[in-house]
Amino acid sequence: MSTLALARNVSNTTFEDLPGDAVEATKKSILDILGVMFPPTTLVETCASVYELMKEAGGKPESTIIGFGGKAPCWIAAYINGSLTHAIDFDDCVGLENPITHPTGSCFPAALAVAERAGRVSGKELITAVALGNDLDVRLASCPRKSILTDYPFFSITTFGVFAAAAVSAKLLGLSEPEIVNALGLALNRVSGVKEGLFGSDLRAIRDGLSNREGVLCALLAGKGIDSCKNAIELLFKVYYDDDINPQFLTDDLGKRFRGSEVGFKPWPSCLGTHTYLQAVLQAVRDYDIQLEQVDEIIMSGNKWAVDLFTPLEIKQKPTTSITAKTAIPFIVGVALVYRNVTIERFLPENLGDPRVLEIAKKVKYKPDPELGSFSSRVEFKTRDGKTYHTSVDVLRGCIKNPLSVEELTAKFKDCARYARKPLSAGKVDYLVESILNLEKVKNISEITDILG
Repeated sequence: MSTLALARNVSNTTFEDLPGDAVEATKKSILDILGVMFPPTTLVETCASVYELMKEAGGKPESTIIGFGGKAPCWIAAYINGSLTHAIDFDDCVGLENPITHPTGSCFPAALAVAERAGRVSGKELITAVALGNDLDVRLASCPRKSILTDYPFFSITTFGVFAAAAVSAKLLGLSEPEIVNALGLALNRVSGVKEGLFGSDLRAIRDGLSNREGVLCALLAGKGIDSCKNAIELLFKVYYDDDINPQFLTDDLGKRFRGSEVGFKPWPSCLGTHTYLQAVLQAVRDYDIQLEQVDEIIMSGNKWAVDLFTPLEIKQKPTTSITAKTAIPFIVGVALVYRNVTIERFLPENLGDPRVLEIAKKVKYKPDPELGSFSSRVEFKTRDGKTYHTSVDVLRGCIKNPLSVEELTAKFKDCARYARKPLSAGKVDYLVESILNLEKVKNISEITDILG
């Protein structure tokens, strides 16, 4: 039975069982996700609203609130921290077809919060839990035969994320195999998210807060002896996906291959689906020194999944919210041409009305090309003097075939850290980077959380 096999894997896996690539990938994922959690504390009003609301709950100060400082009960900290992971759309991601998922954002806030509640959790134990949570998330997302992003009504990130959060929480609480089964059973009734209506909503920015909170509570309840169904994963795929799945993807090489190693890290703070087009534009700017005033028309060719990133045109050319702008290719292309880079500040609400960006956005056209893969794009620039320039991308920057270096990830972390509401000195930021990149040597994660609190 799949549920039992997955629970047994979570229960039995130790740090020594993790391959070297899984350890390194998990440390990078932790560094990356922690970094992207800082900017929303000052830049995203919805995250500040979650923080202010949750402060009203009070309770035991046991788990650190990232970026804001202070502590809260672990499930509340998981909720606040989870609301930060995707708010600027800069978190790690796997795939563009199957599976498309953001694993670390779905489970790291839960892991960190529960680790502080449990006390004296080592860096090795935190790595192990996050590696298991990421692996479970990617495995679940791999199973549906059709595209989990476009072919089902349920939003996959929050459908699978609660299981990952429950698994990491159960691991760090030291739950037994039967208790982990119960935690997953409870999680089955806490999955959420209908895709229709989500995009364009503020909820998309803070979605992971709900998954992390519910995962923590499921594990805590299971630890208190709350019983649940024993076949949660089987029921998930039966009810939500009509059993139209590839079951072998769930358990193949379980405990040997940790699929969190498949994550890619974003060089730009926007939806991953926009990156191949953004990369092509920046490449053209560099190769041909295209000037703003020269541009007459930009024709972008890509696979069919990109349609939603170009339409509806009135929104994608002139988005009104930051999180929507991050899925708007015409707007992002305008940013890339005007500023020759795409950075966090360009998506601040006060910058969405930049007239130069909006003027370029009007010149962007989309041409579907079924021959192109998900990471591929072709861009044609037509200039006012009648010239045409072509550029293309087939290997996405930041994916596992073209990865960001440790130095680039470190620079990204440091840039993000400067936006934290509770300021961090340069020395503290350097300490955090060094500690996370050598997390297996950390005896107690309080060495990290004390800096964050």
